[in-house]
Amino acid sequence: MLIFLMYMFAIIGVALILSAVILELKKLSASSELSRLLNAISSFNIIFTKTFIPPNQSHLIALNESYKKIAIGSSDPKTSKKAIAKLYSFDNVMGSEIVVNALTLSKVSKRQQNSKTTASSANINVLNNADEEAGVIEELTLKIYINSNGTSVYSISFLPGLLPIQQSDNQYKEAFSQVQQLHAFFRSIVSE
Repeated sequence: MLIFLMYMFAIIGVALILSAVILELKKLSASSELSRLLNAISSFNIIFTKTFIPPNQSHLIALNESYKKIAIGSSDPKTSKKAIAKLYSFDNVMGSEIVVNALTLSKVSKRQQNSKTTASSANINVLNNADEEAGVIEELTLKIYINSNGTSVYSISFLPGLLPIQQSDNQYKEAFSQVQQLHAFFRSIVSE
């Protein structure tokens, strides 16, 4: 009986050690994704004053207001491909859009600025109230529209984790605040 208990505790101990190693490797892979993005952005030899990283670390948005440059880096954590970063002038930013649960909460574009029509705050409040009734958030995306030959739209998910999240969750509130801050910045760029 004593030998059986000894083997059982040995197996449990090995299982706990293996699970700790797996958790540590997941942390390292997340930080390696971030370092891959930072390395891609650093290749531009520009000091960026602000950086934004969504919770899933799939993208990095870096801003340098004095040089009027924006760098957008993207990486797919599911593959071992090298992170890609592109540098744009503020003049190349055509607009941005906040999408929550397939509803556009706010959108700004140079076309809207030129035609003098913008989303009114009343419409945004109606969408916010409808969204609050749902309570469960399945999508929080910032779309950035760029005038370029390559990628013209970046759809960056800011939803923490892979599963839907409650609107009252602090992680969602932080992510939404970050999206609003970026969108306000793009609104100021577009209106210049």
